[in-house]
Amino acid sequence: MSEQPRLLITGGSGYLGQRLARRAQGRWNVATTYFSQQPSVPGCRWTQLDVCDAKGVVRLFEQLVPQVVIHTAAHRGGKDLERVNIDGTRHVALAALQVGARMIHLSTDVLFDGQRGSYVESDPPLPVTPYGHSKAGAEMLLVELMSRAAIVRTSLIYGFAPLDRHTCWMLETLRQGQPLTLFTDEHRCPIWVETLATALLELAALDYAGVLHVAGGQVLSRYEFGTRLLCFHGADLSGVAPALAAALKPPRPLNCTLDITQANQLLRTPLLGVDEVIARQGEYYPRRM
Repeated sequence: MSEQPRLLITGGSGYLGQRLARRAQGRWNVATTYFSQQPSVPGCRWTQLDVCDAKGVVRLFEQLVPQVVIHTAAHRGGKDLERVNIDGTRHVALAALQVGARMIHLSTDVLFDGQRGSYVESDPPLPVTPYGHSKAGAEMLLVELMSRAAIVRTSLIYGFAPLDRHTCWMLETLRQGQPLTLFTDEHRCPIWVETLATALLELAALDYAGVLHVAGGQVLSRYEFGTRLLCFHGADLSGVAPALAAALKPPRPLNCTLDITQANQLLRTPLLGVDEVIARQGEYYPRRM
């Protein structure tokens, strides 16, 4: 039997990282990193790693010699935003180059200004938020450093077992009797965590390099997306209030929808829309009643 290919997942303690680690079992020799708390996902080699520690990143790559690295480690905000998202990505990319590993980098739809939507891979980033700026910076350095890198832009990630953080927040807000505001004018292409993990692992076995949009196949407003998930979980929607994100300051990108034509042509993984995913939940989690 041939040896399984070696896969390293940075940010393995995150929502997507844990799903990747579980789904890669049996096909890959999986190593994963965490920053502060190791998850209970068996079958992986777990290593504590701060991607901002350049020497520590190099040591780990020299020890593991991965053939592919899926870089999911990132910060959403705070004082370490650029340090983690830009400098950390640089450290991972340079270490991958040193050992000859192929790199798949997780990026985001919010590196666009959201003025028109239906963005394609060749559209230049025009970020309007600090997080968007940091992810655009990471993409720029990868283009300069690695000709073999795949940059995957994705959208809102959700799931059911376990629940994603945003759905947990919505349900808890309503349980506490607090008003829940969801935007009707902010549109995205939410993607099921199972779909994204499957697509990334499929991509890991290919030679694709460059930007690729991997998102759900259905455009929904934040309000439409949120109320669909809340209805699925049996929540009372009387506490949900529609609102306009356009009235907020600082501004938010309103239409970051991604054109996924290229991904649909490249990948076998179906990029399902939210309604399709909800309809299929009985197939994946038959005990849920």
